[in-house]
Amino acid sequence: MASKKFQNMALATLIATLLLILVGGLVRVSGSGLGCPDWPRCWGCWLPPTDVSKIDSIKYDISQYNPTKMWIEYANRMVGVVIGLLVLSTFLCSIRHRKSHPRLFWASMAAFALVAFQGWLGGEVVKSGLSPGIITLHMALAMALLTLLLWIAHAAGKPPAQVAGSERLRNLVSLLFVLTCLQVLLGTQVRESIDPHIKKEGTAEAIPRSEWLSHAGQADHVHRLFSWAVGAAALVLLAKARKLPKGSNPRLLAHIVLALVATQVLIGVTLAYLDLPPASQVAHLANSALLVCSIALLRLRCQPPPTVD
Repeated sequence: MASKKFQNMALATLIATLLLILVGGLVRVSGSGLGCPDWPRCWGCWLPPTDVSKIDSIKYDISQYNPTKMWIEYANRMVGVVIGLLVLSTFLCSIRHRKSHPRLFWASMAAFALVAFQGWLGGEVVKSGLSPGIITLHMALAMALLTLLLWIAHAAGKPPAQVAGSERLRNLVSLLFVLTCLQVLLGTQVRESIDPHIKKEGTAEAIPRSEWLSHAGQADHVHRLFSWAVGAAALVLLAKARKLPKGSNPRLLAHIVLALVATQVLIGVTLAYLDLPPASQVAHLANSALLVCSIALLRLRCQPPPTVD
């Protein structure tokens, strides 16, 4: 077991990363990705300009200036900076454990490298004019960072008591994790198909929100069908987990996983039949991050405690 300070730092970083994904979702649904059209500055300033008169009208198209979108995007960047500092602190704290817990040290270094790359990639997202492929990569790496930070926080704590029979759940949990990650990637394809309409919302070129999903094509249909596979796997998992002792950690987590899957399906229904409410879009993304973390934690709890010595 590593120091309590190190574990708390890793947990704080994990929570902050979840917050960043939530804020990132708000950026997407509000069309604020280019609220600051340059990076790392914002409209040529280190701090967001309080008035359009402070912007160089020769260098920037001030007709695109929107204070609300600017501050949403800037908040996203500031949360990213906080996470960068937290990951750096986690890495620095891990140095003292590099001999006694080398895996924690190397995992913390990998997390720091990943955050640094994410920072650079964030700049490329802005420079590319919100290229769909780069945005999807940005989100996929955020999910990878979440699971890595989760492993670090888990491995740094006191090894949990092993539950008899929980090892048999391991393959099923792994399958559910893979299915969920694939479903998240399918969801990004649907999201990419509606991004152009989000950018045009409020303009003469905009089409009604009720028609957005009709432009998603097969991606939306596959995404909906694949949710049945995820739901079925979660149900089978719970059936297996209910054979474990009441109150055991894996059994509780299996219930949480199924509840998150059900919540995700319900949110998806509201998106499909209530014309993509922005709040539901943010909730859908945030819930998917919680689901990935819960399944990853369940997998850790269903195998022998990690050895970090």
